[in-house]
Amino acid sequence: MRFDDEEFFEANTININRLVTKILILLNLLPPVFIILNKIHIFSIENVFSLKIAVGIVIFTLVDTILVFGCGSERLKSKNLRLYDSIQHFAKYFGLFGAAVILGILGTHTHIGIYISYALVTFMSCLYYNRKTSLIMSIICYLIMLVSLYGKSIARVAELLTLKTAERDFISYAAGFTVEFIFVFIITYSVTKRSKWALDQAMKKNEQLRKTQFEIMQFIPKILESHEVFTGHHVKHTVQYVDLIAREMKKKGFYADILTEDTIETYATAANLHDIGKVHIPDNILNKAGKYTPEEFEMMKSHPEEGKKLIESLPKIKDGTFNEIALQMAYYHHEKYDGSGYPNGISGKDIPLCARIMAAADVLDALLSWRPYKEPFDLDTVIGIFEDCRGKHFEPCIVDAVVDLKPIILLLAEDFKIKETSDEEKEYKWRQRIAEGQKKKS
Repeated sequence: MRFDDEEFFEANTININRLVTKILILLNLLPPVFIILNKIHIFSIENVFSLKIAVGIVIFTLVDTILVFGCGSERLKSKNLRLYDSIQHFAKYFGLFGAAVILGILGTHTHIGIYISYALVTFMSCLYYNRKTSLIMSIICYLIMLVSLYGKSIARVAELLTLKTAERDFISYAAGFTVEFIFVFIITYSVTKRSKWALDQAMKKNEQLRKTQFEIMQFIPKILESHEVFTGHHVKHTVQYVDLIAREMKKKGFYADILTEDTIETYATAANLHDIGKVHIPDNILNKAGKYTPEEFEMMKSHPEEGKKLIESLPKIKDGTFNEIALQMAYYHHEKYDGSGYPNGISGKDIPLCARIMAAADVLDALLSWRPYKEPFDLDTVIGIFEDCRGKHFEPCIVDAVVDLKPIILLLAEDFKIKETSDEEKEYKWRQRIAEGQKKKS
């Protein structure tokens, strides 16, 4: 996952929200424990107080659980991402506030010693890596602490534990606690700032590594161009088509849980390697202008297997996640949704999602591009072909994405044509002259 994406911090917020919810759930054990300890005369805590605490904890726990695990479900995320993010953001403050209030109420009882615990919620806010959150929660927790201390002072005076008035008792306690809380705030804010700085450094290094890896992947089409210019251009095109199709699918709610920003970027980068196996295909076959003979076609069909072998020797990137996706794209991108493809004839969702998207991008560019043996198809015809291949060559939701991307694909294909057709024609004519020269020599 890229650290510079909001996705990292969103995922972290969700995880910490769930942790806070679990803590609130565990706090529900306190009232029964108090009642038991009171019954066996270890604590002098009234059952009425325990019941009040129980009601408060249950209310905060139920609301927080609904926010985090109910309204924060993946189903809502796929339907309304903005609402989902807003609920998670609210749940962040609600959960911390609930924990602070519960500690504050506990602190009002004269027989319950709450000292360091006042700072726990403030320290927990550090886990969000957000200085604003730490600042807000420090202020809220401090105010709750003051209210709690005042409540304890009233209780102390009422129990005649002190000859002071409640106000004087509160001031003497509040002064010392305020000094301590200043230190808590300084530590909390410093830890949050330092943690964020460390993450920023990790972001930069991660981004530099990502760019280096991407540049290496972009070098692959250049190698293929030296072998055969059309394949080199084709690979560059499919990188963009894979990105567009995957994003459109996510936008439509298809595989939204899988198609994260990081995954889509990995798919697009790995698309650079989908035809790498063609480096093992002889030039006379790869550059043939006419129709392949059955023997030549069988040799051409070997490029997925050759690509798989090459990628298996690639050093691990992103703990091997990239390698697995690149291998799947290279090996399975000629499989068809109805099982009539090659090399294995697998069908449906047995074909990895990345390869199903890659197959669509591969065919899309092949149809739209000029080749020595054919003129490019117009986009309306291409869209018609995709519609005809719905559920046959391509998964229906992928066809839907391609159809809805028609205006963008049109602009992109025109841009490719303007920039590359001349180079491809020159390359083809140059190879023809070489071939004719070799024939004359022979």
